[in-house]
Amino acid sequence: MDQNKVDILQRALAREKAARKQAEKILESKAAELYDAKQKLEKSYSELEALLNKTDSQLQGVFENIVDAYVIMDLMGNILKMNDAAVSLLGFNDAKQDYNLLEMINPKEAERVAESFKLLLKKGALTDFHVNIITIQKEEKLVHINASIIYDKGVPVAAQGIVRDITLDNKYKKSLEAEREKYRAITANMNLGLLEVDNDDVILMSNQSFAEMSGYTEAELSGKMASRLFLDSEGSKIIQNENSKRLKGKTNSYELKIKNKLGQTKHWLVSGAPNYNLNGDVVGSIGIHLDITDLKSLELQKERLLSKLEKSNDELQEYAHIVSHDLKSPLRSINALVSWLKEDNAGKLDETSLRNFALIETTLEKMEQLISDVLSYSSVGTNEGEKTDINLNDLVTDLIQIMYKPEHITIEILNTLPTLKGDKTKLQQVFQNLIGNAIKFIDKEAGFVKINLEDQETHYKFSIADNGVGIEKQNHNKIFKIFHALNKSKDSTGIGLSIVKKIVELHEGEIWLESEHGKGTTFFFTLKK
Repeated sequence: MDQNKVDILQRALAREKAARKQAEKILESKAAELYDAKQKLEKSYSELEALLNKTDSQLQGVFENIVDAYVIMDLMGNILKMNDAAVSLLGFNDAKQDYNLLEMINPKEAERVAESFKLLLKKGALTDFHVNIITIQKEEKLVHINASIIYDKGVPVAAQGIVRDITLDNKYKKSLEAEREKYRAITANMNLGLLEVDNDDVILMSNQSFAEMSGYTEAELSGKMASRLFLDSEGSKIIQNENSKRLKGKTNSYELKIKNKLGQTKHWLVSGAPNYNLNGDVVGSIGIHLDITDLKSLELQKERLLSKLEKSNDELQEYAHIVSHDLKSPLRSINALVSWLKEDNAGKLDETSLRNFALIETTLEKMEQLISDVLSYSSVGTNEGEKTDINLNDLVTDLIQIMYKPEHITIEILNTLPTLKGDKTKLQQVFQNLIGNAIKFIDKEAGFVKINLEDQETHYKFSIADNGVGIEKQNHNKIFKIFHALNKSKDSTGIGLSIVKKIVELHEGEIWLESEHGKGTTFFFTLKK
């Protein structure tokens, strides 16, 4: 081999050897550095463990008394220490196994958690942080965390935090919010005005219907004192009284006269109830408002009309008495003159003249009876006294004893009649008229009048049946009209049944009949118990 080539090869080997030695020195140096780093890391963990052990006795009391989960982890998320509440919350078997808390975070929230962890390192504390975690049992929970950094000689070495399970609270909150939204929608759309005030009558909430009723917007109403917006001094006293009832837990309804934003007077019907907080304390009231202005106007109109009607009735009654007196006076005079003429011309008058004088006397009697009946009809319903207990069985029995009754007619009370509250004189008129009519129109050789009773829920139902001439169906409604008599006779004015109908209606009842021409009639009427 050429000497030159040998020399070149030897120099190359020498350089390679030198490079290998240099590399070995570098590797030895790096190995030494890694060893130092390992030693420092082990020292840090030892110091951290020593720090934890040093404060263990102090933390143990905290661990035992904290109801919520308490966790200490290193800056990589590895759990160093936790209490029993944390073991239960996170689903661990015990507190001694190695776990990483950051790995339990829902992956969807990893980025947000990383940002929050940076903030924790920067500020040293993090409060009111909510995050979803997945437990060992794969159960997702929403937790609330308050965390802080643990320092060693100013250097952050770990983090500690209180972890609270708010899964149920959150579900309850969402459910409550859903219910609130539902009722907010209901109250916003109902036609009744809703108003919530505190104990000082300051408006906390109103719905759209109340805003429309009052003329104010919901924003204008919020924070204002309701009584100052709508009421005068009299109305304010009513509200003060009602609010004092609310503080005692009472609920009731009342009327208010208010002025809306346009200054218009309105009448509201208010139903108020106390509003309680979670501790059961009355913190205000809630009122439902109904605008009854139109109804109130009608009520006032009705009162004015009733007042006018009462005055007119009094005047009519007075007029009826005057007319009755003024009409009866000339009738009596005519009757007296006829009597004098008959006496003065006794023996001189022929049979035709005497019949004419008898006809005049009969007409005068009928005219006087008609005037008396008109006065009776106009008097029904006026000067009503206090209703008293009337034993109808005694009343009707006594009435039958004094009424005229032909021998061929029997009157029978089938059931014992009740005692009820009413006007004795007027009720006697009812039975006297109906029994009298039955007797008057019986055309059979053996006649009867039967009085019966049926006990109903709110009324007594009476019936008076006869076997008289009967009434044709087309005349059933006519007979209760004033001056309408089916059988023209000297003692019938056509007013009797009209009076009966009026008296029955005054006792909150009604009257009707069933009849077949030639076979008899049954009158039915009810009287309130």
